[in-house]
Parts: sequence; structure tokens; C-alpha cells
Amino acid sequence: MIEPKFEAAVGMSRKWDAREAGREVAETAIKNLSRPPDFFLLFSTIHYEKHGGFQEFLNGVWDVLPEGTPLIGGTVAGFINPQGCYTRGATAMAASYPNMDVAIGYGKNTKRNPKKAARQCADMIKTGLKNSNYEHKFILDIMSSGLVPQLPGMGRTVIIRSKTISKLSPKLFDFYGKIMQKGVCRQDELLKEFIKLLPDYSLIHGGATDDISQLRNYQFFNENVSTNSICALAMNIDVPIRVKTTQGLTETNRNFVISSLDHSRRVIKSIDGKPAIPRLFEIMHLKMEDLNEHIFNKIFFLPIGWKSEDGKLIATVVGIFLGDYFYVMFQVDNYNATLLNLSGRGLLNSINENIVVTSNTQLGIFSSCGSRLLALGNHVYDVQKRLKEYFNDKPFLLYYVAGEGSYSQEHGLEYGNYTFNSAIFG
Repeated sequence: MIEPKFEAAVGMSRKWDAREAGREVAETAIKNLSRPPDFFLLFSTIHYEKHGGFQEFLNGVWDVLPEGTPLIGGTVAGFINPQGCYTRGATAMAASYPNMDVAIGYGKNTKRNPKKAARQCADMIKTGLKNSNYEHKFILDIMSSGLVPQLPGMGRTVIIRSKTISKLSPKLFDFYGKIMQKGVCRQDELLKEFIKLLPDYSLIHGGATDDISQLRNYQFFNENVSTNSICALAMNIDVPIRVKTTQGLTETNRNFVISSLDHSRRVIKSIDGKPAIPRLFEIMHLKMEDLNEHIFNKIFFLPIGWKSEDGKLIATVVGIFLGDYFYVMFQVDNYNATLLNLSGRGLLNSINENIVVTSNTQLGIFSSCGSRLLALGNHVYDVQKRLKEYFNDKPFLLYYVAGEGSYSQEHGLEYGNYTFNSAIFG
């Protein structure tokens, strides 16, 4: 009896024209498969927005891709594949395997109602795989990440000095999130609901982004381009899939207590009983004069973090400064927090801690924080070198996102910024 053959390949394009790039990324991804692909993962940098647009980009993909192929993806800050490291272009992974059932799901208005979006997406997956009996279950999702809101009279800014506006900011950000669908993406809320609905599935997650400016992002679902949505590819398969998250951050001894939060638990109002920003700057050894357009260069390597209820370290960036308050990306669920130390060596070592490749490995897929791309600079080529050494001639694809995480029954839910997340087949 002939063993079923698992086939996967990675394609890419660096062409500037959106439609031509779509055709090329699809052609190069599927040309080495002996049968039509059972799924197609598609990632692009933001550049095609101004070189034909993303609908034309998808039209080019579908000029080549067999009709009915399940496709999801989105815009990313950059990507790494066997060919190299890129912050402009498009890449895709196509795979085919007889012993695999695939379904895709979609949920809309993720910032307005993340739990409803999670339910909408999960229901499509459940319906699509209700008759599948393969043992191993896996989901890859990509959803819209946070967007910097444009405030009346202030434009898009992440430093709001007015204490009056800062006191109104929780309600303002609620309005912008629910009505305008700007601001924080609420991915932690969505993920918690999603895994409640699909607890038997392991998962890797990523937030679609632009070049980390956080001004716009797009998601791809079959022939459609969307915003403020979650798109997910789910599969039941007879091949085991190992999912894991690592960070490479280390805790410091600069601990503090978050004294008060707003009702969304994302705006930190006071630390150690003092106004939040002045006290945070004391802990970071910064001066208040440092609060200017260069502040993120100073705090980039000192994220803050806390432990979740089950002991997972959640690292986050300071997203917006609001008078004496500051805004973080994830809901604070532990008042005891600390500064974290980020180093290039730690980021690279976290790759070694994460990956285990055996002779049975078929492919690797990775969602990684765009902040890691910025922090590593030219050392991103060391990431590609390590992946090539691990995977040898097997395909792999890493894409850089904004907000990421994973879930497995073994490790539970892990999410945050600065993470490195893997799904290794076989």
C-alpha cells in the first residue's frame, strides 16, 4: 500500500504591480505540488495598497490558484522563507495531503464585538469539519491588529499631554473602538472566547499589520479583502502538529504594583499609588523631558509584563501616553508587574528553545512579533540561517505581525508582544 504523501511549498513575489505579484506568488507556491493544494496561506506587505490594491492582488492569485482552494491571510510587516528575509513583497504556503480535512472561518467587527466575531468564525469551522474524524486538530488565524485613532483636533498621535482629555480617554477609546473600529484590537478577549469554543484545537495567532505604523491592515478570505475581521484556517489531520510559544525576555528586579486601572483594564492610571507615567519613568530611569517623539526608541527594549492566572508571562508595549496615564495592548489581569529586559541574544536564543525538528517533520509555520523584526535589524538574517539549518530542505514560513500567541492543550493560551510562535507539522 502506498503511503499518503504530504506536500508543501513556499512561493513569493517581489514584483511591484499587485496583480502580477499575485500571479507570481501563487505560481511559485503550487508549481512543485503533484496535486491541487488543500490550503493556501497568503501574506503580503502593505506596499500593494498603492500599487494596484489588494483586490487586484487577490485577483492575480485567483488567476492561477485552482477554484475552491481554501485561502486565508493578511498584511504583515515582513516575512522569512527559504529564499530570504523581506520587508516588501508577498509570500505564500501551499500544501496538499489526502489525510486532511480543511475548513476556513471568518468573523467581522473584531474591535466592536470580539466575542461575537470569535463565535461567527468558530461556527463556520465547526460546520465545515463536523464530519471529520482525523485525530490532530489545528487552527491558524490572522485578525486585524490595533489602529492608532485619529482624535478630533489632534490627528493621529500616541502622546496626548492634556490631562483633561486623558481623563476622558477611556470613554473616547471605547467610542473609537466600538463605533469607528480604531484603537486596540482586543485580541486577548477574542482568543479567550475562540479557544472556549474550539478547545480541542491547537492554534497559532497573529495580528495583521502594516509596517508597524499601525495605521491600516487587511485580511484575506478566499476572494475577499476585509478589515476589522478574523480569518482562520482549521484542519483535522493524521499528522501531529506541535505548537509552542517562546519570548526570550527576562524579568528584572524593577517591580511595581499597578494601583488603579480604567474599566477596560488597559489604561493604567497609577503605579505604586502615584500617577502612572511619572512613576513608570522613575522605574525606567527616564526623565519627563524624555516624553517626546523619540520616547519609543528609549522604552523599546524595556517592555512591561505580568503573570497571567496560570503563570504565563504577558509582555506588552506602552501603546499611547495619556496625560499621567498610559495605554497597554492587553487587559491587565495581575496588579503585580515588572520591567522586562529585551536583548538580541535573548530573541535569537528563544528560537532554539522553541524548535524541535525530526526526520518526520513536514513543514514549519511561525508567527512572530514585528517588534522582534525591528529589534534584530540585520540580525534577522540569523533567524533565517537558524530556520534553514533546522528545516534543511523542508518548507517553512515566518511572518511578522502585531500581537501574537498560541494555544495548545499542553501549554494553554499564551499571548502578548515580542513572542515567537511555532506550528511544526510531523
